[in-house]
Amino acid sequence: HDSCHMGRVSGLYDPPRDLIRANPHAEFVEMASNRADSPCCGSVLTLIKDPPVAAELGRHRLQEAVDIEAEKVLALCPCCEFQLRVAADKKSVPVEVVDLARFTAESLGFVLPDPNPEVKRQWATFEAMIGLMTPRGFADLMGTMWKELIDAMPFGMGGMMRLMGKIPFALNMMKPLFPFLFPKLLPGMMPKLMPVMLERVADRVPMPDYMKEQMPDLMPKVMDTLMPHMIRDVVPLVTQPMIDYLTGKRAETVN
Repeated sequence: HDSCHMGRVSGLYDPPRDLIRANPHAEFVEMASNRADSPCCGSVLTLIKDPPVAAELGRHRLQEAVDIEAEKVLALCPCCEFQLRVAADKKSVPVEVVDLARFTAESLGFVLPDPNPEVKRQWATFEAMIGLMTPRGFADLMGTMWKELIDAMPFGMGGMMRLMGKIPFALNMMKPLFPFLFPKLLPGMMPKLMPVMLERVADRVPMPDYMKEQMPDLMPKVMDTLMPHMIRDVVPLVTQPMIDYLTGKRAETVN
């Protein structure tokens, strides 16, 4: 499989093929789409925007291997290996995805452990985190911290919002303003929200200890990168739930 990074970006097409052909235990067969025409495996960027499409892209790529009766798909890019292995599992595609370096090492007589159990364990973390980084996922996350979010509003707006929640229909009259207010207010609120956000993320995402230790540094950077692109999709999803919370129609959800 020619990955986007190794192939179209770096132009490395022949070296991996030369390595495979030099292996006396391997019979190299090209898939129908190869080199610059090789499709994306459906990895990270597609997962963030549209996870079902990512899985379907992976299935489509693996089906090309099935069509030529290949036993294994060899890949060099860790992201491609990750995505294709999971796609094979989720879509029940009968082909094994193997790292080219591992395949070569085993052909030389080295015995290496099966990486798939660890891959699937790490995928659970990755998939849960990706789910949070979608508009729907982030909106659901915000629904677990309405109190902190409203308290973090600047210029006394939190108190004003709570007061308006007691006045019938007052917040509904403000709804047209929310798409303009949230993009301006939320970036400044993030530092105050970050401690509770980290707690809520840890509750929702199974992660190893080393990742938990990195989250206080990583999460603010992720939010700074994603929010400008995602906020307009998030606002329509959180407006009514926030109004319901302020008017007492909906309790904060914590899970």
